[in-house]
Amino acid sequence: MTNENKNIERAEILTIGSEILLGELVDTNTAWISTNLAKLGVGIYRHTTVGDNKERVVAAMKDAASRADLVITTGGLGPTSDDITNECLAILADLPMVEYAEARAHVDEMFRRFGRTPTPSNYSQALFPEGTKLIPNPLGTAPGALLDVDGTLFATLPGVPAEMKGMFEETLAPLIKERTDGSIISRTLWFAGIGESAIAERVQDFLDASDPTVAPLAGAGKVRLRITTRAATPEEAEKKIAPVAEEILDRLGEYHFGVDDETLESAVARILTEQKATVALAESCTGGLLAKRLTDLPGSSAYFREGLVTYSDEAKERLLGVPTEMVEEHGAVSEPVAKKMADGVRRLAGADYGLSVTGVAGPDGGTEEKFVGLVWVGISDGNGVEGKRLDLSAWAKSRSSIRERSANAAFDILRQKLDGSKEF
Repeated sequence: MTNENKNIERAEILTIGSEILLGELVDTNTAWISTNLAKLGVGIYRHTTVGDNKERVVAAMKDAASRADLVITTGGLGPTSDDITNECLAILADLPMVEYAEARAHVDEMFRRFGRTPTPSNYSQALFPEGTKLIPNPLGTAPGALLDVDGTLFATLPGVPAEMKGMFEETLAPLIKERTDGSIISRTLWFAGIGESAIAERVQDFLDASDPTVAPLAGAGKVRLRITTRAATPEEAEKKIAPVAEEILDRLGEYHFGVDDETLESAVARILTEQKATVALAESCTGGLLAKRLTDLPGSSAYFREGLVTYSDEAKERLLGVPTEMVEEHGAVSEPVAKKMADGVRRLAGADYGLSVTGVAGPDGGTEEKFVGLVWVGISDGNGVEGKRLDLSAWAKSRSSIRERSANAAFDILRQKLDGSKEF
């Protein structure tokens, strides 16, 4: 049975399934569990994935228990021979497997709802280590197990995300809440137009601090700083985070575009909505990626007029009014063409802003002058047209990286234009 007097401070997550190790299945459960454990004030010390092998699963369980107050497993609770999680838990605890009548009745009831008859193998899901407390599973046939093993609480959950989440929220979260002394709260600040090393130089004193902790992470032309602390209540945690966030923004405010889940496109959408302004897009190397990301947002029809993928020179000339002689003189990947594309689509759509992207996404097709990773972004607002050159040659071997970084840079340029935070 569980030791209800011991606080839960440290947790590890053990994902069980050879299909994950082989890359056949992407593990989304671990990220979800980690996020929700942090909200409950539990520190996550390690994530481990192990295949469907009894010896290795038992070893992984034993290893996790040596460090953690709570070990959560996902996967391996089905009726087939490779579903071995609860059996491995029994081996670890040196307990016999016994059938639980309520679990067998649950299997019968779920199959009745499905309009099917359970086979003998389905009843293996009613076998648990002796002394287990069951975690009800209203969405599936396999309950989970709660078992204390030498002071470490084990919770076995299924790999099906919907089942796992429901069992965690209904049974495990309330139990954890009773055995924790606070909340771990994080706030994420997002920046663009500046590199991770440059940010680190400006906020190194915060990166060296122990509470709140500040951790950077860069990717695709964006950098995030995650500020994390632990306190008795979420309100107290927020009070500890607030002055750190304020000081960081004082130093880096011109590059800041969002908090927590905000993206570059949602920041642009927010400002466009506030200003009651509209935008039109002319894309070449990004192939409609900007339009896709904008229209992924609910309510985008309020500010997004239209987008054109003018991939060929002929399309740029016919649809956007880019002169043939301009392309012949400067090339399609050039500042004059990017500016003409932005102004052309703004006029065509009757929008307040026109934004364009043209470049060499590679991984081949570049020249010494027009190298892979050379990208031009144009922006027009009716009062003038500007262009910005991007050198993304460091990612020349990845077409997708160049396209993603081009889109992020274009959105950031539009954001800067909209809020006047920085000239380019």
